[in-house]
Amino acid sequence: MTSTMDLSEAQSLSELRIVLMGYRYAGKSSSGNSILCREEFDLKRSAQCVRRHGEAADKHIIVIEAPGWWRDYSVEFSPVSLKEEILLSVSLCPPGPHALLLIISVGTAFKEPERRAVLGHLGLLGERVWSHTIVLFTHGDSLSDTSIEQHIESEGQELQWLLNKCGNRYHVLNNHNSRDHTQIKQLLEKIEETVAQNKDGHFELDREILHRVKERRRAEEERAEERMKRMQKRREIIRSQMSEAQSLSELRIVLMGNRKAGKSSSGNSILCREEFDLKRSAQCVRRHGEAADKHIIVIEAPGWWKNQPVEDSPELLKEEILLSVSLCPPGPHALLLIISLGTAFKETERRAVLGHLGLLGERVWSHTIVLFTHGDSLSDTSIEQHIESEGQELQWLLDKCGNRYHVLNNHNSRDHTQIKQLLEKIEETVAQNKDGHFELDREILHRVKERRRAEEERAEERMKRMKKRREIIRSQMSEAQSLSELRIVLMGYRYAGKSSSGNSILCREEFDLKRSAQCVRRHGEAADKHITVIEAPGWWIDNTVEESPELLKEEILLSVSLCPPGPHALLLIISLGTAFKETERRAVLGHLGLLGERVWSHTIVLFTHGDSLSDTSIEQHIESEGQELQWLLDKCGNRYHVLNNHNSRDHTQIKQLLEKIEETVAQNKDGHFELDREILQESDDGGYEEEQMNKFEETRAQTMSGDERSDTWSLPSSAYSSFRSRTGDSAYGSSRSRNSYHTGFVSGAIKRYNSMEIPPPDLSGDERSDRWSVGSSAYGSFRSRRGADSVYSSSRSKVSLLSIAESVEGSEIRAHGKPKSSKPLKISQREKDK
Repeated sequence: MTSTMDLSEAQSLSELRIVLMGYRYAGKSSSGNSILCREEFDLKRSAQCVRRHGEAADKHIIVIEAPGWWRDYSVEFSPVSLKEEILLSVSLCPPGPHALLLIISVGTAFKEPERRAVLGHLGLLGERVWSHTIVLFTHGDSLSDTSIEQHIESEGQELQWLLNKCGNRYHVLNNHNSRDHTQIKQLLEKIEETVAQNKDGHFELDREILHRVKERRRAEEERAEERMKRMQKRREIIRSQMSEAQSLSELRIVLMGNRKAGKSSSGNSILCREEFDLKRSAQCVRRHGEAADKHIIVIEAPGWWKNQPVEDSPELLKEEILLSVSLCPPGPHALLLIISLGTAFKETERRAVLGHLGLLGERVWSHTIVLFTHGDSLSDTSIEQHIESEGQELQWLLDKCGNRYHVLNNHNSRDHTQIKQLLEKIEETVAQNKDGHFELDREILHRVKERRRAEEERAEERMKRMKKRREIIRSQMSEAQSLSELRIVLMGYRYAGKSSSGNSILCREEFDLKRSAQCVRRHGEAADKHITVIEAPGWWIDNTVEESPELLKEEILLSVSLCPPGPHALLLIISLGTAFKETERRAVLGHLGLLGERVWSHTIVLFTHGDSLSDTSIEQHIESEGQELQWLLDKCGNRYHVLNNHNSRDHTQIKQLLEKIEETVAQNKDGHFELDREILQESDDGGYEEEQMNKFEETRAQTMSGDERSDTWSLPSSAYSSFRSRTGDSAYGSSRSRNSYHTGFVSGAIKRYNSMEIPPPDLSGDERSDRWSVGSSAYGSFRSRRGADSVYSSSRSKVSLLSIAESVEGSEIRAHGKPKSSKPLKISQREKDK
């Protein structure tokens, strides 16, 4: 950084204009107060920019605090109103800010999702913003005797990349010690140095973009005012037509919505006490209580993933949605569709809502009220302004629901006025429906209940059968069969939870949650055993093997050779949070099929997101999900296990998994999996050179060389080193250096696979395989898949100036670099963890 000694006295500014940017709870407001040396900023979250000024170090200081984004949400998940505020913030201290302080808390990790969030949100302002940006680290007291430089180096490449992007300008602030004016003086000096580096210039947003944002905001405010008047007049008409007899003594309510939207919290607010557990449940939950002199019955239905279409949701979830409306007979007066104000509502969310509520039939919409949660994030902004700014998808939803909506602040559950007003709106909805409640078609409900009863019976039978089978296997195992070492390969589609599962198995963070294009090898100790775990790269969940890159297929074939002489078990990772249908079945069959038919006798299906089961057994999930998943389990000899990676401290689940792996080894006569020699011998022309075969055999007998804890591996003097070199992965640089040709055994295996035909699951004579149809409802048509853009891509997310201009014209800002083939949006582990 430029030294203050290099600055002339003329460059010492009498006024400094500063904009504070960053994620929520990073410490923006506290930093603003420290800079101004007094409590100017309210620590409550605001949805709008806040401007304050004061004196510090003989300078007039103007500070603008922009609203924050969720810490690891990429820009496309943020509401349009937030993006507008970020763009407007730099215009509130004309002619523009001298510096933008990007607030990062030292107390939390800064990884790839956080990096992408920062890149996207600051990227709205254009590329020039980075030359005016200083990273301001808060919670400086948590560093103790550690230097900030040590923290930066230990944190890793993502944080280092950010600092490089900002010209390595940074400062540490301890907001708990605001009386230390030295730290503020030094910060202001660094801001002056930044101004000098920018040739005494301030940051200024492109005027055309700023003009468009202001025009858009003005139009939104006008429409919001019109909407507010229209809704108020409509409610007055409805209530004037209601008689006193229409005031109900009992109200029956069903809560619907995506996961993490705030259903449980809303139920607690409605009943004025903690009745709903905030943990996620896979089954409907029924509670009741008294509120506003009424008996209130509230049913909470399980939630779907926010932007997951209905065809990707598990069958069990769809059944629960259908059953929910029968748990408060004769039927609910209203369905409250929970939508969080904290995140964007775009086309993927609209499709998810339309599909899941559509299970209940078209009549459901006349009984639905949109209940917006996180009302505190609105601050002084009206809900109508949020609706108008968010765009056509949210407006379409409100039109679909007859423009019935309400805002709830669950952090202020003592405010009974908001609950009273909600109950009034429910009564108005009942009046609009001629005093009627919602009732599901009886034939559909009958079919659902019959299906559920049959599933529960089969689940009970499966559980008993599996328990008896395990007892027989263990009774035949001798003490000598208890292994001191276990070698495991993790296989599965992307975002299924392979890395998290590897960390749970090894009882520590060994696998990086970032996606890797190469196999990763780690080892550790668990249950008095030495455990070696290989994570193979994942395929797209419904990509056939023909659609996967050749490099991925090579890695799958190579994975089983990285724990010589071979793995004891392959764990096939399947998430319980998404449906497993024919496309997923074909993807699994194809990719594992590269390893030959014998692989299935060494494979255990490992179900992740076990927390989503709640009180439901895995057997019930298997029986409800249908023939495709049941076929897969049959193919794997009905070996399966459930893992809750959010509860990695529960070592019992790992101990039981390792026991199942030992049982698998015993079933295979104490043998490990070894790749078929035929596959190794085949090449493009059907042969494989003897020299390469000898090298391959030599490799399998060797252990890994080099640092076994590194992300990449090296096997010198092996068959692999003759066709590829592995290099370290630079942070966000070019792709790894690779030889462009493939080995004979890999291409031969792929050629061999491509000639195979994938058989469909056996549908004949098995009652479990009957496809379920529920009359004329949307349920029977869910087998067709429609593409949706995925925000999780293999390329870096970029937000260009062009996309900013499009955003302020009403288009959504999207990340570039999506996979060429359009896939239904899948949720990453980090996203699910939010």
